[in-house]
Amino acid sequence: MSRKPRTDHSEKRGEIAIQAHGLVKRFKTGRTFVEVLKGVDFDARHGDVTMVMGPSGSGKSTLVAALSGLLKPEEGQVRALEAADLWKLSPTRIDRFRLDHCGFIFQGFNLFPALNAKQQVMTALHYQGVPKGEAHQRALQALEEVGLTPKMNQKPSEMSGGEKQRVAIARALAKNPNLIFADEPTSALDGENGQVVIRLLRRAATERGAAVICVTHDPRLEAYADRVIHIEDGRILDDVRRTPDANPAPLSH
Repeated sequence: MSRKPRTDHSEKRGEIAIQAHGLVKRFKTGRTFVEVLKGVDFDARHGDVTMVMGPSGSGKSTLVAALSGLLKPEEGQVRALEAADLWKLSPTRIDRFRLDHCGFIFQGFNLFPALNAKQQVMTALHYQGVPKGEAHQRALQALEEVGLTPKMNQKPSEMSGGEKQRVAIARALAKNPNLIFADEPTSALDGENGQVVIRLLRRAATERGAAVICVTHDPRLEAYADRVIHIEDGRILDDVRRTPDANPAPLSH
């Protein structure tokens, strides 16, 4: 079935896109359970880049997994868009929610080795039910947006790390998602490529109205954020709204 393309969500700017209450997540280690999330409350708004920051093991990646329908919490609820409680939906409907509304960008790129850049993007749209002709046009537009039109027929093995991450961003943007989850999107990149990636995520929020939730341990990325949430030992320590810097200092390693 053909789906009506959603060009952007800018009309929703400032509205809450996702909200969580009382999230608790435990993992079993030997005979004991370790509580990684300890009653976390969270929300993110359309048009904002929300940085979730904290040291390794703080619970920030677990929080994003619980928010995005990838990892079920033991307690708490997630209200996202039309889902009153994401974790009360069936597994099939949670999968559909992720497919229709979420874009994912990971540290490890998560690309298919056998597919070129254009095919990577079109495959995501195919699963969404977008007709082939429309998927082709949207893939080309997304690759152009991230500056990869000359690389659209290349496979991941022929690309640099920065180019692979931009393919992942194009794949996410082509779906026109309400929510973009980025887990350490710059940590495998040099400073120049990291800056390209974070600027693209900033544009996705500013120009498209997406709610961008970015997990990072890199304090230099705060310059691009509308909001910075620090988490440690499974609890939110502080939550600060800020104005993104007009000319952030270059990232360097």
